[in-house]
Amino acid sequence: MKTRKLEKLSKKPIEITEAVEKRSFAVLRFLGYTLLIFSLIDYIAIFIPPRLTDPVWEFQSIGQMVDHVWSPLLGLAFIFLYNQTSIVKAKQVSILKVLSWLSLAIGVFYLLLLPLGINNSLTLYKGINAQFTNQQAQQQEQLQKVTEKLNGVKSPQELNNLAKSLNLQSEAGSNQSPEDLKKKILQQIQTVAQNTLATAKAGNREQIKNLVKNAIRINLETIISGISFISLWNLTRWTRITHKDIYKSE
Repeated sequence: MKTRKLEKLSKKPIEITEAVEKRSFAVLRFLGYTLLIFSLIDYIAIFIPPRLTDPVWEFQSIGQMVDHVWSPLLGLAFIFLYNQTSIVKAKQVSILKVLSWLSLAIGVFYLLLLPLGINNSLTLYKGINAQFTNQQAQQQEQLQKVTEKLNGVKSPQELNNLAKSLNLQSEAGSNQSPEDLKKKILQQIQTVAQNTLATAKAGNREQIKNLVKNAIRINLETIISGISFISLWNLTRWTRITHKDIYKSE
């Protein structure tokens, strides 16, 4: 009999009363504070260890802060959720006021990251091009040394040894003259150098493409993040004004 009664009770619809509504909003505020704690841990992890003079670290750190922005935004939004019948105590109002000003501070902080993000993007762009230029200079220098060494070789055996050291095909055992063998080895060297150059150019273009894509995404999302926090500060103005001002604004 008892089990049947329990089954009947469990099948009855539940009325969402004012008390249940308040508890539901309380759950969201609890989740909001939890998200803020997680956000604090994430931001501390991003900044440790700090490498403030490293543009790569700064660029990556800004990207990580942008990727984690949803957590404090949602946390603050949940904390400020109250229904019309809620009564906010004085201590709670003080906390909300601090969090409201914190939203403004975070928003300004994100906007101030924009010049740093743009500067780091340009620095990384110059670094990629400089690295490519250095690699090309080293390759030209190595090619010149190998060519000079090849010109100084006279016997077929020396040509064969040089080709083996460069991992090239050698025809030293054939009836060709040393000059013909030199030309063939030189052609192989130039072909390898051209292939290496083409691979390096492709890699350089891919690096620049990824950098531009990430720079646009991170800098745009930095602006959006800053505006979102400042908008949240503006929307929570009710936590920073007196009751008289609230009635006047209404």
